[in-house]
Amino acid sequence: MSEKKVASRNLAIVLGIIAIILLVGLVGAMANYTSIINGKDNTITTKDSQIQTLTSQKNQLQTWLDGNKTLLNQTQRWLQANITYYNSQITDLENQTDTLKAPKLISVYLHANDVRKVYPWDPNDNLHVYGYICNVGTNRAYNCKLHVVAYQSGGVVAIDTYITLHCWLGVLSGESWASVDANIYYSGSALVSRTTTPEWTDSP
Repeated sequence: MSEKKVASRNLAIVLGIIAIILLVGLVGAMANYTSIINGKDNTITTKDSQIQTLTSQKNQLQTWLDGNKTLLNQTQRWLQANITYYNSQITDLENQTDTLKAPKLISVYLHANDVRKVYPWDPNDNLHVYGYICNVGTNRAYNCKLHVVAYQSGGVVAIDTYITLHCWLGVLSGESWASVDANIYYSGSALVSRTTTPEWTDSP
């Protein structure tokens, strides 16, 4: 009987020791599990913080990029406006240059005197036109002539004719001149007014 008690007691002791070992192991496992969970929580918190930091940096970069896009668009509009303006200035200068180069005839010391017949043996009444015609442009003037119109009293047209300038084939080079000296005969009363207008073409 006593041997059974001893065996039961030994069994109880062994079972108690096993229970204690299991309990200690369980406590250790729980502590380790808690440490792992806490570590994971810390890792998650750290990652969340990193995600927030990266998101904030991304938002800042996006704001910077949007601001630079706006500035770039404004700069492009400004440049385009300046390109348009300067192209217009270039066109204006080219037009002015073309205008300055274009042939232009002006009269210099050009006179038109009404010479009346005094004696029967004098030549007929005439308009004596003399002076100079200058091309103040750079380009050649073609078909150069002087249109002369003279009126008698009452608006009567006594003269309506052209004088060809003394230049080679009616062509007057740029920045050059030609002389005029012509008598235009007419009949009737004295002249009351006259016009002398240089005429030309820009091409042959």
